[in-house]
Amino acid sequence: MKIDVVKREKDFLRVSGAESESYLQGQLSQEIEGMSDGESRFTFLLQPSGKVDAWLRVTRQTQNDYLLDVDKNYGELVLARLKRFLLRTDCRIEILNYSLYTKIGRSSLNGNDFGDGIAIPYSWFDFEFTDYIFKSDSCYEGFNLVNDGVWAEVRIKAGIPEMGKEIDTSTIPASLGIIDSSVSFSKGCYTGQELVARMDSRKGGTPYRLVRISGTSGIAASQGVLLKDGEEVGTITSEIVIDNDFFALGFLKRGIESPTEAQIVDEDSNEKSVFVMPLEG
Repeated sequence: MKIDVVKREKDFLRVSGAESESYLQGQLSQEIEGMSDGESRFTFLLQPSGKVDAWLRVTRQTQNDYLLDVDKNYGELVLARLKRFLLRTDCRIEILNYSLYTKIGRSSLNGNDFGDGIAIPYSWFDFEFTDYIFKSDSCYEGFNLVNDGVWAEVRIKAGIPEMGKEIDTSTIPASLGIIDSSVSFSKGCYTGQELVARMDSRKGGTPYRLVRISGTSGIAASQGVLLKDGEEVGTITSEIVIDNDFFALGFLKRGIESPTEAQIVDEDSNEKSVFVMPLEG
């Protein structure tokens, strides 16, 4: 029986060479040393200031051979950023033409079922996914492709940030609520580490934090602003309307507790009530 999957647009890079492990250890926020073959971890690639250059995933293929995947159109940025500090290091970085399909929920298939494919199961708050990566653009015959809109809906409901929407070069990693899955606090030094450590020790948190937003007031679209009692308390970064239901991701101002009721202004300049929830709620 075929399984339903959605094809997702991603950029892929290979990092290889005798010093690739040690180089990535000093560049990525996750622990790279000690990963086993086939293991994957989400990670930040940070600016020296600690702001985000990219949020991506690293998969160890074999010793000193790693596969990186990042949102579409950000592969060149990752390539340039990694090469910036690549001085007299035995480490090669190249962009690959791979493809990725996602099964929403756990899958019975594994990497041994389809030749050169890589299967990556993972959890995201209350959601389960399995990603399949192939070394070509051809679709595995056991897959049934579903509409791309399915992923857009689930991504927002699950609270998965996206480059260019929830993440840009001004983003503070801690504001995304994914530090636990993307940062190691026990590893040695890496580029941008100081801001991550400082935010982790600060009780007040970041000026804004990523939240999930939902409403059932016949909202067609928002104007990107989140209000509470008439005061602007946040922004909306991604949104989707399913039938009569509105789902969004956005950033809520520090000092505003969640869950809470708030308002958005729709495309017709009407205020609509929404419910704001923390990512883990």
